[in-house]
Order: sequence, then C-alpha cells, then structure tokens
Amino acid sequence: MPLRPLIYVLTLSLLAACTSMSETTPTGPDTYRVTYNAGAKWQTWVEVKNIARKQAEAHCTNLGKRLSQPKVTSNHATGLMPKEATVDFTCEELPAPTPQEQKPNS
Repeated sequence: MPLRPLIYVLTLSLLAACTSMSETTPTGPDTYRVTYNAGAKWQTWVEVKNIARKQAEAHCTNLGKRLSQPKVTSNHATGLMPKEATVDFTCEELPAPTPQEQKPNS
C-alpha cells in the first residue's frame, strides 16, 4: 500500500493545477471585477495579469464600450503556489468619430 499516499498527492496536484476565470461581476455603475486564478500552472505574473486584463477588455468590447481605469491586484504567490489576479475596471463610451473620420473616401 505504499503507492496509496502517492496517488493522493498526484490527484491533489492535478486539482491544484486547474485554472479558473471568474464571471465578470458588476461592482457599481459601469464598473466591474474579474478574477483569474492560474492554480499551480507555471505562469509568470505578467501572463496572469494579462489574461485577467484581456477578459476585462473583452467584457467592455461586448458592451460596445472600451476599458478604462483598470486596477490590477494580485495575491503575490510565488513558485507553484496558485497565482491570482483581480482587475477592477470601468467601461466607458467609445469616443465619437472626428469629422475627418466620418468623410467617405473619394
């Protein structure tokens, strides 16, 4: 039965390696929060934060708006500890096109 503890450790390691992206949740008028948890996956902090930020950008794009005022926080885990990044952000209206952009090409 010496393999039984090894099986438990491997199973727990696989579960810890799972990544997850939270649903984008509203936190106020046109303000939202999204969290990405990299689990024990080997990713840099830049990758973890960029994945969360891209999700925030996609949310605003789906609303026909643009990302504004992103505030990124993290749990500062190191090594294979689960890394997590949270982005609090605002979606704002796209700027109106300038008159020059509205002219049809001749």
